[in-house]
Amino acid sequence: MSITITTPTESSTILRGVPLTFKGKAESEIIRVELFAEQYYLGGDDVESGDWVLTYPGFNKSGVRRIKVVGLDHNGSRIASREILLIVSGVSSGFEPGIDVSDYDQLVNWHQVRSAGFTFAFAKATEGRTWRANTFPRNWRQMQGAGVIRGAYHFFRPSVDPQEQARNFLDYVASVEPIQPEDLPPALDLEHFPDSVRREWDALSKAERVKRVRTWIEVVESEIKRKPIIYTSFGFWDGFMPGVKDFSNYPLWVAHYTNKPKPLIPKEWSTWAFWQYTDTTEVPGIPTPDEDGNRFNGSLSELILALLPSTIIA
Repeated sequence: MSITITTPTESSTILRGVPLTFKGKAESEIIRVELFAEQYYLGGDDVESGDWVLTYPGFNKSGVRRIKVVGLDHNGSRIASREILLIVSGVSSGFEPGIDVSDYDQLVNWHQVRSAGFTFAFAKATEGRTWRANTFPRNWRQMQGAGVIRGAYHFFRPSVDPQEQARNFLDYVASVEPIQPEDLPPALDLEHFPDSVRREWDALSKAERVKRVRTWIEVVESEIKRKPIIYTSFGFWDGFMPGVKDFSNYPLWVAHYTNKPKPLIPKEWSTWAFWQYTDTTEVPGIPTPDEDGNRFNGSLSELILALLPSTIIA
């Protein structure tokens, strides 16, 4: 006696809140099927001529769901199908899924993260002149070991010497393992939260803000020969860097939490490379709830073959 799920297929990306039809095959002695996401019952129906179909109203939270179907025969005997993993997204398919982590996330099982369909991740490495993430060495090594395309990011403090900040980032990452050609370029986190950081930005003129950001980028770029990624939001750029196009040729990692199919990006960029679209993603392998969910603007092959080589400086 056997039962299988044929639709959707393993690791499919489905939209949050959209009705989903499950289909499958069952051997002749199976008369009824029951569908489960983890331990949660999604519904059941009779089997007709070896085929079964169930429609579910949709999942309401982003993350990964482990789906299985259980078949029952006339005697009440039960048999379960092999589980399939589904990625529930707030955006349309075609965007490669990833996450970002920091010390808040503590112990991460990166093999589980990768098995759940997340193909890339950014890990916080440093902040300001001296702060270094305790979790970064383990994350940096184990992301690579699990087959997750890895990236490291630095949280920028505008009141602190940018050369010293760049040195803090470069030295800490190199002390664990230098950035490799197959890694994502380093990312510079530019934001105005919390309020203490907002006050630091407020204390500087726009020209000084630009100068300090440019200095960090130039130090990092000259040493590792990669064009850094800039993480920011429309709100930050419009409020603190309006009209600044100095960095528009750098890949944009935009923060915009929305269910809309595209993010709102600073008008100084024509497109985005990465999109942090939610902070409520459930990620297998991470015990803390509500992770930051990200998307790359393209497929996995495009991530590997297009973005990475294009950011290497000859």
